[in-house]
Amino acid sequence: MKKKKVTIQEIIKEICKWQRKILSDKDFPESIAVYLFLKNEYEKNDRNNLVFQFVFRSFYGMDGAGLGPDLKKRFFELLERKEDRLEIILRALYKIPTLRKLHTVQFVFATKLLHTLDDGNPIFDAKVAKVIHKTVTGVSGDERIKSSLILYEYLKCVHCNLLKDSDITKIIRKFKEKFHVDQKQISDEKVLDFIIWTLGQLKSYKQR
Repeated sequence: MKKKKVTIQEIIKEICKWQRKILSDKDFPESIAVYLFLKNEYEKNDRNNLVFQFVFRSFYGMDGAGLGPDLKKRFFELLERKEDRLEIILRALYKIPTLRKLHTVQFVFATKLLHTLDDGNPIFDAKVAKVIHKTVTGVSGDERIKSSLILYEYLKCVHCNLLKDSDITKIIRKFKEKFHVDQKQISDEKVLDFIIWTLGQLKSYKQR
């Protein structure tokens, strides 16, 4: 991805510009229902909840990522023990090869683990990258892990600043009103995650 510096104000302006299309996304009702299912199932704290694992893998695209059974098993072990240190998660997953026998830095899925533990934590993937214009860099595992840690701190800073903006909070409120969810069900941070991801998806379609 070509690097481009983007300010918080530019991100706010872009979200506001696209808000009508974002809030009109037809996938939101299903995504919200699945997200709430996962949230409720995880809170049961059942280590053998295979339905939760199946839906989680489907919702977050794990089964199509070439991870392999051993890597996915390790992921859910880390989730079960509530590991909330990003570097520990990344290094633990890096040790296990993918189906292509490669050792990879699974930053995207690590952020989804952290978000499951605490929905105040943002999620990162290719769609989010299109909005913040940043992605993981580096060649070696250590370089990419270091880059991941820096990127995640930046993403948390972006979320924090967006949530302080009155225009963004108005859009979040519109989202909750339209889809009939409250703060107890879905946090403002999670709504913002939905909004940013959908904006990234819209930008992807536009660039095709």
